[in-house]
Amino acid sequence: MPKSDRMKGPRNGQASLFSAGHFNFLTLLFTTPVSFFLLYASVQSIRFPGGFFDFISNNRPSVQFAVQLIANFLSAAQVIVLCRLINFAIRRRFASREMDLNTMLMWSDAMVTHMDWDLPPKFLFPLLLFLGSTKTFRGIWAASLTPVITWKETAGQVAIPSWDDVSLLREYASEIGNGGPMIQNTHGRFSYAVGLDFLGSLLASASSATPIEEGSKQQRKIDNSRYTYMGRSYGMGSTAGLVDDEIEGNPHAMLYTYQEDGYRADVDCIYNETSDFRLESSRQQWVYTARGMLPDSDDTEEYSSYLGHDGTSIVAIGVGHFKNASDPELPPRRYLAFATGESYAFLDKVQCSVDFHPTKFNVTVNIEGRNITVSPADILGVGDIDPTRRLKGTLLRQFELIANDETNIYVSMVGSAFNASITDLKTSIAAGNSPKKSNESDVVLEGVRNSITAMTDDMLGAYAAAQVMIGNFSQTTPTTIRVSAIAIGEFKYAISVFVLNVVVIGLFLAEVIRTSWWSGMPEFDMTDLRYVAVAASTGGMGLGNLASGKKIEEAGLLRIRYQETGKGGCAILAGDSGESSSGESSEGESTVEEYEEERTPIMERCEGISGVGEQQKCARTVVQTWI
Repeated sequence: MPKSDRMKGPRNGQASLFSAGHFNFLTLLFTTPVSFFLLYASVQSIRFPGGFFDFISNNRPSVQFAVQLIANFLSAAQVIVLCRLINFAIRRRFASREMDLNTMLMWSDAMVTHMDWDLPPKFLFPLLLFLGSTKTFRGIWAASLTPVITWKETAGQVAIPSWDDVSLLREYASEIGNGGPMIQNTHGRFSYAVGLDFLGSLLASASSATPIEEGSKQQRKIDNSRYTYMGRSYGMGSTAGLVDDEIEGNPHAMLYTYQEDGYRADVDCIYNETSDFRLESSRQQWVYTARGMLPDSDDTEEYSSYLGHDGTSIVAIGVGHFKNASDPELPPRRYLAFATGESYAFLDKVQCSVDFHPTKFNVTVNIEGRNITVSPADILGVGDIDPTRRLKGTLLRQFELIANDETNIYVSMVGSAFNASITDLKTSIAAGNSPKKSNESDVVLEGVRNSITAMTDDMLGAYAAAQVMIGNFSQTTPTTIRVSAIAIGEFKYAISVFVLNVVVIGLFLAEVIRTSWWSGMPEFDMTDLRYVAVAASTGGMGLGNLASGKKIEEAGLLRIRYQETGKGGCAILAGDSGESSSGESSEGESTVEEYEEERTPIMERCEGISGVGEQQKCARTVVQTWI
């Protein structure tokens, strides 16, 4: 291609829209869909579980390497567009206005994202700001593309107890061989005689019912599931770790939540000095009787026998028995009465009421942390899971059995457990972790209330587990399972790359409209040394003469201008302002017009001379004449 064709002047922007320079803008075809997808995925909370999660987790270094490569490419695509916009704008401006060399250097550096540290400060700081901003593009893209470990919720089913059949719920005798249905397997022990088969766990729960430090109580689930309740259990979550193998077998499962109907047991304790329930000696040595009427007793008084060396170590708990336990619907029971010997006098005449309120609970089973959180749902009108009252009545009767079984001739394990709860409350009050009480009686009553509440929750859970594991009385309920998943980036970075891409597109469209597709833009490109070398040589020695002997800082102040030649080329000349402000040509400087006028007759003389040697001499004469 002839040189004159490569050094054309202004061209029509529309006709050359897809020239080599304009093709740089097509890089937006890569950044735009990617930025849109990242924002869409973030807004819609698109998550990738399963195999994709495993691949990312197992190939972290390779994935991060790929993220950096893609981020470099996409950020470079946006920077290329910005640099090309600057290039086109400065080329159009230079075609009609003068520019000093420092300004040209600054814009040239911006076009190729290069830093010249010897620029004057007024050019250095804007250039630093621009280049620094473009360097952040890569970081923003990398952050928006980096896989983030998060979670995704899926729907499932989980088994919970069914209370439609409560035929196995009854008061079983505290005798070996007559304790009622019981099984034991790898999941633990399950029994309908909870007062006998879970004595140790229930007493441990009673003794630790009052937390010393601030915060909710943590209590181990009474099976081998290795789950811990965070706060009260309310008897919920009994099937966790027992019949949820499908969920726990998922290696990506983090937790699951569901709702379950049950009872919220509210306990209130007072000192009832008029209580009829009392401890009396009998005719038999070391045998004492606990007897008396309770507010909800049938037409006969409660009666049970206790062993004691002298009666001082006995703690008896009275609960109304059922005159006819086989009735399809049992009478309501809610009272517990204490009668004690001198060693546990602080518990004597304590009377507690236990009210079971039908409640729907939110249950969260954290598989990773092996803990269960239960909270009452704010829902009214929840139905009673056992209208026959068999569950509530049988559960309360266990307190009488436990107190009777755990009293020996020297100590009452029940009394010691309640005393431990009371002592912990005193310690908590002394440490400032619990509100102070007005008197000692209030401390005792709250400690007892905490113990009875904890034991009631545990027994509700034990009966629920027995329904599923022994009676096979279960039902399914919907559950929301949270599984580990991968998200692409975070929302703040997704919105950042989207806004960044919109800004770049906006600048592109604004320039297209402002310049009418860059019409009138010359071919001359100051970042292309080929253009600069040819245009400078065409412009002659004028600029060189002006810069001769000057330091680079002074030479940078020289102004230059762009001028088209008559042969379709272009030249860079010393400006008409700046150090040549008079508008007159410096000594020894020739203009392009003068060169064109002188060149033709001289070259014609050279062409008319025959012989190679003579023509070379003539050519040297042309150069000397121009200089």
